[in-house]
Amino acid sequence: MTKADSPFEQGLKMMGTQQQLAARSLVNLIGMISASSHRYAQETTAFTRDALSLMQQAAQTRDPAELRELQSQWAKTCVKYGQNQTRATMSFVEQCGLQALNASAPQGDDLPPKESGAESQPK
Repeated sequence: MTKADSPFEQGLKMMGTQQQLAARSLVNLIGMISASSHRYAQETTAFTRDALSLMQQAAQTRDPAELRELQSQWAKTCVKYGQNQTRATMSFVEQCGLQALNASAPQGDDLPPKESGAESQPK
């Protein structure tokens, strides 16, 4: 005759599961930070390269029309890299949020039964 786990044993198992989830979440978060940092460094390098090129061109010209064109290119460059950084930041925040939700969601046998409702029916 096997005996059911005591409340203490159940608590230990639950703590072990929570520690595994926390460790997995931490590893995933470190991976996301690493990937985001790498992308940010690449974008910063590209932005710096483009900015230096435009500054060198501006230093070598005295033509007002050409300077206006360089100013226009500079504005477009700033907008482009600003949008890239905004997208990267939002993607990172979204991934962190998903990771937090996944880590806090019940696992395995703890999952509540799926309810049949409007969300599960095809449209």
